[in-house]
Amino acid sequence: MILTILQTVLGLILLLCLGFLCCKVGLIDEVAEKKLTGLLLKVVQPVYLFVAYQRAFDRGLLRDFMICMALAAAAFLIMILLPYLFFKRGSRDREVGLLLTAFPNVGFFGIPLISGIYGVEGVFFLTTMITMFNVLLWTYGVILMSGQRDSLKNTLKRLVSPSLIAIVVGLVCFSFGWTLPEVIVSPLRKLGDMNSPLAMLISGAVVARANFKQGLRDPMVYKISLLRVLVLPMAVALCLFWLPVDPMLLTIVVLSSGFSVGSVPLMFCVQYDKNSVLAGECVALTSVLCCGTTSLVYLFLNLLRGGM
Repeated sequence: MILTILQTVLGLILLLCLGFLCCKVGLIDEVAEKKLTGLLLKVVQPVYLFVAYQRAFDRGLLRDFMICMALAAAAFLIMILLPYLFFKRGSRDREVGLLLTAFPNVGFFGIPLISGIYGVEGVFFLTTMITMFNVLLWTYGVILMSGQRDSLKNTLKRLVSPSLIAIVVGLVCFSFGWTLPEVIVSPLRKLGDMNSPLAMLISGAVVARANFKQGLRDPMVYKISLLRVLVLPMAVALCLFWLPVDPMLLTIVVLSSGFSVGSVPLMFCVQYDKNSVLAGECVALTSVLCCGTTSLVYLFLNLLRGGM
């Protein structure tokens, strides 16, 4: 398994480097990046997620899905609560630190990696992490950044995103055994296969525009980054490894807990006038770091299992 992870990560690094070069030579500028991101988030990723549910109904698979949803909820609870020990009340950029550490990039980085390791079945279970990400970001994340609760109507309105709609529709189709004809699923699958290369090209462009000289002088960048890609996934592993669940489910949740800072939390910092420069530096640094730390997290989880 570790060889599979290393091969998958190496492939993602190569795609990220290609995105880096495309940005440096001007093929992907800021305008192109925004358009590609919109294409990914509104079309390619939702299609990929929906296709993951296009399979014959299986009661055992549905049971494992619900177990994985519970694991995902537990993982996010840990990732939300533990950072409060590291960002004390009144400390600099506390809200930014709490937000960036709580929400890993389960879409951009998660789908390419998990699909590379476990295929479409892995993405089927990864959608539990994507669901929890969306629900908690638009509830807890909004309260954290704005300092006030919003109305239930506005909260529900924000929860409606293309990816979440694709997950809900896909889960309903799976639960009732509804599958589309192969003549429709086949082109959708080909469109969804663009997800991994497109996501990593965009990530490479983000890294290319980051000001690493400035970011590497800020201790807060290191603090947030190490929490995001190492401390929190290892804490999730420590809390969940003893549970009698399918090792694949646990591995997906633990690895997902160590992915890089996502672009949506960065947008939150911009929207709520927080330190978006700090957030951007953390996005870039963690995008690079998690290419190597993912294997370390997997080895740590295996070490815990071996000690049982």
